[in-house]
Amino acid sequence: MSSISEIVPGKQVTLTIEKLAHGGAGLASVEGFPIFVVGAIPGQQIVATITKKKENYAEATMEQVTRRSKDEVNAPCPHFAECGGCTWQNLAYTKQIAYKEEIVRETLAHLTPAPEEVRKTLPGRVLKIIPSPQIFNYRNKLELTFGYEKMRTEFKPPLKEGAKPQRIHFDENPTIGFHRPGEWSTVLPIRECHLYDEQLPVLLAQVQKFMQETRLPVYNPKTHKGILRNMLLRRGVHTNEHMIAFIVQARKKELEPMFQHFMRFAGRPNLKSLLIIEHFGMNDKPDHPRIHTLLGEPYIREHLFDLTFEISPFSFFQTNTLAAEKLYSAIAEAADLSPRDTLLDAYCGMGTIGQYLARFCEKVVGIEAHPSAIEDALKSAGKNKIANISFYKGKTEQVLLQQLKPGGKYNFNAVVVDPPRAGLHPKAIEGILAHRPEKLVYVSCNTATFARDLGEFLKNGYELRSVQPVDMFPHTAHIELVASLRRK
Repeated sequence: MSSISEIVPGKQVTLTIEKLAHGGAGLASVEGFPIFVVGAIPGQQIVATITKKKENYAEATMEQVTRRSKDEVNAPCPHFAECGGCTWQNLAYTKQIAYKEEIVRETLAHLTPAPEEVRKTLPGRVLKIIPSPQIFNYRNKLELTFGYEKMRTEFKPPLKEGAKPQRIHFDENPTIGFHRPGEWSTVLPIRECHLYDEQLPVLLAQVQKFMQETRLPVYNPKTHKGILRNMLLRRGVHTNEHMIAFIVQARKKELEPMFQHFMRFAGRPNLKSLLIIEHFGMNDKPDHPRIHTLLGEPYIREHLFDLTFEISPFSFFQTNTLAAEKLYSAIAEAADLSPRDTLLDAYCGMGTIGQYLARFCEKVVGIEAHPSAIEDALKSAGKNKIANISFYKGKTEQVLLQQLKPGGKYNFNAVVVDPPRAGLHPKAIEGILAHRPEKLVYVSCNTATFARDLGEFLKNGYELRSVQPVDMFPHTAHIELVASLRRK
């Protein structure tokens, strides 16, 4: 085995992976010095190259597995080694969720800014993880990229003296697939994805044929030229309604002659929405999309419990429908609402959590910054006939400190927050604490930022009752959790 003197960038070392770390990398140690290796799983013995060394840790890339782990399984997806979308498809699922549960415990114990005697108690609050009802074909949304499998650039002498050299781009093999990790300009062609629908390989074969026959140019992120940018797929797991949306760089005038090409997909089983979406921006997601509906409606329907939601292409909706129902049940249990409670649902998205919890309390007030999400929330609340819910548009911290101060229209004695990966804005924490809610439920997709925010609530008179991990994303390192806090 390797020694600490060998842990220098560029050096190859032999490592035994001991466990999984927050973020999904395998963790090895040499004389107590931690080394993180992306793609490695516990029990493997590997040869790795050190890529980075810091004062307290190092990073390495795996070159070869010299001994398999006893928990290692054969990944069913042929793209697993290259794609990067699945981190742990080669690790038995029972082990995946066991490590996720342990990662939550270790993160709380090490990263929560609280006195040591408090931190030592936090791992004991973590409950047994709730597994996903499905471990394959669970995603209800998938976004694929049109692009080139290979791209290279050559420079030619300038046309005029003193001018810059001419930059010539050579693009090879237009295709559809995913970006490889760390490679934004090229696309890995894929034939299947075991996280989405079983019929995806058939659709992808049709798309490849469509590209060959129409010869519509794919988008080049370096030159910003080309028409085909992305294909967005959504499906209702309970309704079996499907959406195909092509995101293109073209105006309606030049698009209309092409509509007949896209209509070849209209005959697919259960297709309820076939869309063309204009997008000219530099970002992957259109800021102000113009949607052309070729078939059906610009949305599909999905059920959560007894609620129905209309999901448009860019709606904020949980990606794993069946696991979302497990998650929402855990939220309801953690909130323990009564008919007298007024609930704040912060970072509410399209209002799915609040609409589910509305049956348990007197009033729900949602806050969401994205205008389209608020539109979806208002529409679905009306269709679901939920009268005791309302929504405010804006950033949570701004709405709480300006429009929803304590002593105003609402006094919240219960709060649910479901922030993005960055966690809560400090001013949002300030606004929540000002209401002094008795019950606080924190739904998190990032254990590290949850631990950071937890420290603030512990410091301000709250205690952690329980943390319920829920596996929303099998075969990936993503961990969802539901934390229940109470004011002392």
